[in-house]
Amino acid sequence: MEYVPLLRDDRLAVGLDGPDDAAVYLLDNGEAIVASLDFFTPIVDDPADFGAIAAANALSDLYAMGARPIFALNVLAVPSSELAPEIIGAILRGAGEICEEAKVPIAGGHSIDDTEPKFGLVAIGLANPDSLWKKEGARPGDTIVLGKALGTGILTTGVKRDLTNPADLLVAVQSMRQLNAEAARVLRGFDVHAATDVTGFGLLGHLLEICRASAVSAHIHTMAPRVLPGALQLADKGCVPDGTHRNESAAGGSVQWDESVSESRRLVLLDPQTSGGLMAAVPPDQAEDAASALDAAGYAASMIGEFVESSDRGVAIRGLG
Repeated sequence: MEYVPLLRDDRLAVGLDGPDDAAVYLLDNGEAIVASLDFFTPIVDDPADFGAIAAANALSDLYAMGARPIFALNVLAVPSSELAPEIIGAILRGAGEICEEAKVPIAGGHSIDDTEPKFGLVAIGLANPDSLWKKEGARPGDTIVLGKALGTGILTTGVKRDLTNPADLLVAVQSMRQLNAEAARVLRGFDVHAATDVTGFGLLGHLLEICRASAVSAHIHTMAPRVLPGALQLADKGCVPDGTHRNESAAGGSVQWDESVSESRRLVLLDPQTSGGLMAAVPPDQAEDAASALDAAGYAASMIGEFVESSDRGVAIRGLG
């Protein structure tokens, strides 16, 4: 059932019809506007870190499509009578620091009074429509390259339960604050057939989107994705966000698990990420160089599996875990 009327416009190259990370609108000069909106409730206690993570997460949708962000708008909802101005200012300052790093001016925004804090960005960019990365295009034989370690959802849930080691949280926050701008630049040097960023649907959810859009299946080597320190130990204790179970239900029978895969590894692969890494399908003869280049650029990159020809468009998890 369609709840949103779909007004047809020949210039809207990517809209509600597909699963891609941002909308794409064609311009007269041969370029395209690429636009996305993302905001959420706090996942860390420090307000500046919250603002920074939310900003990096929002900009990531444009990087995941190979676009260049050109400006952003703040989206802010706060209980203004309960939060001190200094806290609200810290959220905005954290976002501003990330946007300054990305060389993306914040051109405005909108705020409302709300019972629970929420923050994010409208991110606007430009791209050559002929060189955009989309979720369709992965080919059998392509290697799957992942740009960041997994486990942010587990670690931030552990914060709420007073279980996360402060040193482990610091690593997770650094990962979430890390822009995917340089990762996109690095991947431009390779033949990227399909790409996305790993966020709320978890590694497997976003991988399934590529499989379905590209009419392929995927094999994942369970020990291959890098995992943030402390995430597996917290998963062993059952410290997982509610989104993990939603992701598991959504994946359903589309994911086939090897019996040797441990429960903690399953939870990490389903873990909803915030400001996660770029995930790209690249030819197998370029994959090692792509992962090495991402690693040299400061990303916790890994080659995690491959796409295969199959009609089921699912994911098989293989190997001891």
